[in-house]
Amino acid sequence: MLNRFKSLPTNYKSALIIFIAVLLWIASGVLKSDTKDSSIKDVTVEKIISIRAVDIEAEDKTYYLTIRGRTEAKNKAILRPKTTSTVLKTAEKGQFVTKGTIICALDPEDRVARLDEAVANEKQAQLKYDGVQKLAEDGYRSDNAVATAEAILKGAIARREIAQNAVNNSDVKAPFDGFLEDVNVKIGDLISPSQSCGSIIQFDPMIVSGEVTEKNVIKIISKQEIDVVLLNNSTIKGNISYISKSASPATRTYKIEATFKNSDGLIREGLTANIKIPLENIKAHLVPSYLLSLDDEGELGIKITENNVVKFVSIKIIEDSPEGIWVVGLPDKSKIITVGQEYVINGQTVNVQTVQN
Repeated sequence: MLNRFKSLPTNYKSALIIFIAVLLWIASGVLKSDTKDSSIKDVTVEKIISIRAVDIEAEDKTYYLTIRGRTEAKNKAILRPKTTSTVLKTAEKGQFVTKGTIICALDPEDRVARLDEAVANEKQAQLKYDGVQKLAEDGYRSDNAVATAEAILKGAIARREIAQNAVNNSDVKAPFDGFLEDVNVKIGDLISPSQSCGSIIQFDPMIVSGEVTEKNVIKIISKQEIDVVLLNNSTIKGNISYISKSASPATRTYKIEATFKNSDGLIREGLTANIKIPLENIKAHLVPSYLLSLDDEGELGIKITENNVVKFVSIKIIEDSPEGIWVVGLPDKSKIITVGQEYVINGQTVNVQTVQN
């Protein structure tokens, strides 16, 4: 056998030696693996995660329906003359004016003369009527004469009133107390009833209007007291003054309006404001917003612990405040997870370290 091996070519000898070496290497590995498998036992160690939690208790809270709205002037008026004439004087825009203030004074032209003539004719007709009526009482005039004199007097009175209105119409006056938003003419302009002299806005009281869904509109009561919260967090008391009976075809929402005092006129039209309508007193928890999470179904909730077991509780947000978020749905006394909530799941056992709130 050895002589045959020696007689083989050199390359055959090398290949045979390599083959034998590979077989020995594989065999040694199998033996070692079997030895290890038989000597090592599987040991599974379950690690319990530690978390931090805080005890919180429900507080009495008024549940508000919050509606986004905008402030509006209660009354607006575009001022137009009732006659055609030349502008003699205008009020200065941007000022507060009272009811009856002349905004645009027009040239009365011959209207004053016509009024004087009408007044004189009325006096003459009145004297004639008084004389005829006296004679009729003494039997010297007929009832027909009295009726004729009376008709002449009434015609004179009517012409005097028409002339008086013509004179009055030469001044465009403020119909209510308000802010003179604009003046559209200048002295010397010829203005007609189709043209605007200016515009006036009433700022006291003010209105804030918003839209509510059909689900919430039934919860609102007319004349109900509400809070109007502006962007600077200032709050003003008001009352519900209007609830629409018809929904918007585009949004299927109902318009509501609340009226509030604005005696100093500092609140402008078009400001963003929230209407907060108190609905009921409930028990709620104030929690930091970063503790909110979602479960596998997309439900909003907070993770708490009960007997060292994680529990996901669905909640409902009722108010967002600078201090945190007011929610309902948690047990009155809850131990909420504040650190580590992102690493645990519902039903998991944990080590709980309770910290002071």
